[in-house]
Amino acid sequence: MSDQLPPAPPPPPDSNQPPYGQPGSPYGQQPGYPQYPGGDVYGGLVTEPQVQLDVHGLRPQKRWTVLIRLILVIPQAIIMYFLFLAGFFALIVAWFAALFTGSVPDGIREFLIGIVKYHARVVGYAFLLVDEYPPFAFFDAPDYPIQIEVPPATRLNPAAVFFRIILVIPAWIIAGVVMDGAAIVAFFVWVIMLFTGRQPEPAFGATSAVVRYSMRTTAYFGLLTPTYPKQLFGEVPTSNDRRSLTRPMSLSSGARVLLIVMIVLGVIAWIFSGAENSNSNWNDDSSRPAHTISQSR
Repeated sequence: MSDQLPPAPPPPPDSNQPPYGQPGSPYGQQPGYPQYPGGDVYGGLVTEPQVQLDVHGLRPQKRWTVLIRLILVIPQAIIMYFLFLAGFFALIVAWFAALFTGSVPDGIREFLIGIVKYHARVVGYAFLLVDEYPPFAFFDAPDYPIQIEVPPATRLNPAAVFFRIILVIPAWIIAGVVMDGAAIVAFFVWVIMLFTGRQPEPAFGATSAVVRYSMRTTAYFGLLTPTYPKQLFGEVPTSNDRRSLTRPMSLSSGARVLLIVMIVLGVIAWIFSGAENSNSNWNDDSSRPAHTISQSR
């Protein structure tokens, strides 16, 4: 599903404009990380602009940072709370602007993109995808092994903007389910990494897929892209389009199986959470008298 209006004509073949207008080399090609052959921006298969995720992981991690990872991420979580709070008010302004003009003001859009990028780095670190501590850098952190690339601004359909909070509900549910499942699986991955110092490949692939889908959902709700979140299980790569281990997202059979397990665990967690809330509400109601009898004397 997409609310994008008819695209503009493609640039001339001899254009030197880098992908998404980013200055310098293509995304994920920073010194110190594996260099992959280029390809077209969306891997030759995706016809709509999508949020892309590059994770340079599957490397040894320090066991002591794995052991206290949840403690180390606390300062980042505090910052994320205030960023999301500020982003909420910025999104309200962006919604009204996009509703009447079909676009989000550049300053607000850059602010919201900064939140998505910061969030991706923190979530990836918390889920043990990489060992490097996320920098306290709001916008770009080009040397960090987790990168998010957001497509350039495009005109938005006012009708889709108006109903965005309704349209995003299915994607929200999917993202919530897989994130809950990934959190459960992360405990077992954490135990494994305490002994091995490496994240198993299936866990790396499945977790990266979950993070990418979550970021795509956030970007869609934040009016950063007209493209509805999709491709949770990745896409089939074409030749010469490899940019990182997660771009394109080509999951192994083990990663696909683990991703299904995450979905099942997430659904179970949601069911038990709903049942617990229902029981709590029932107990609260049952503790009160069904009716009050008053006698006048």
